[in-house]
Amino acid sequence: MKWNRMIGKKGRNRSRRARHVLHARLSGKGQAREFSRRVGIFLCLAGSLATAALVTSVGMDVILGKLLYSNPDFTLRRFQVEQQGKMGKGELVTATGVRIGQNLLRIDLDDVKESIQRLPNVASVRVERRLPDTLFLAVEERRPVALICPTPTAGTQLAQSTYYIDARGFVLKPKPGEKLMSLPILRGISADEVVEGERTNNTDLKSALLFLKVAPLAPVRDGLDCSVIMIEGPGRFLVSTPRGGKIRFRSGYLEEQFDRLGVIFDYAESKGKIVHTVDLTPERNVPVTFTN
Repeated sequence: MKWNRMIGKKGRNRSRRARHVLHARLSGKGQAREFSRRVGIFLCLAGSLATAALVTSVGMDVILGKLLYSNPDFTLRRFQVEQQGKMGKGELVTATGVRIGQNLLRIDLDDVKESIQRLPNVASVRVERRLPDTLFLAVEERRPVALICPTPTAGTQLAQSTYYIDARGFVLKPKPGEKLMSLPILRGISADEVVEGERTNNTDLKSALLFLKVAPLAPVRDGLDCSVIMIEGPGRFLVSTPRGGKIRFRSGYLEEQFDRLGVIFDYAESKGKIVHTVDLTPERNVPVTFTN
């Protein structure tokens, strides 16, 4: 009886193992069929996409032409201009070379930007499409920091007696009949060195512009009258004091010169004297004269 039971159990175990093996084999075939099915789907999809791409490449111009480039909804109807300065909206719109009624999507924004940047008074510009019908312009104008009164060369007459110049050295021509801004005046520059709409390469003029930038922050600022700066020659320029004195500066090392001038001003005040002239161009033994 025991042997029969043992044999029966073994037979049942073999039968179960056989079913497991059969199931595993069937599962393997099912996975293969599933894989084949997925590959077939992928190939069909790839073929469909390839066909669509071919059709699209052939008809894209027609589709875009009807949906976008010939669509009246994208007709340019207005300009939106954002700027601070004296330039008028009409001047900026004219400079774009774009007209109302054009298709907004066909406008080359880079071309528009370059056209506006050709205006001498424009420092930077941003151009955007604002769908469906607006072209947006954000313009930053150059801000003059001084006036240049150039010196005519021998035997010539100045076509323009006064120009503006911004902090970066760009020379700007005032508009006809414009009331000039109240700015420091730079003198002593040859007319040949002043070209409208271009950035100056004159190192002395650049030094004078730097002086105008840093002098209001210097400890000796109250002892300087920066309303007129006379550029005397290579590497030096002359500035007045509120009491009529004359201070000659070198083009470089301005901070060091301000420190020296501060010592001189302190000494004059302690002695009850007035600074008449100071020549800061020598590195040592600065010549100074005083008046009572």
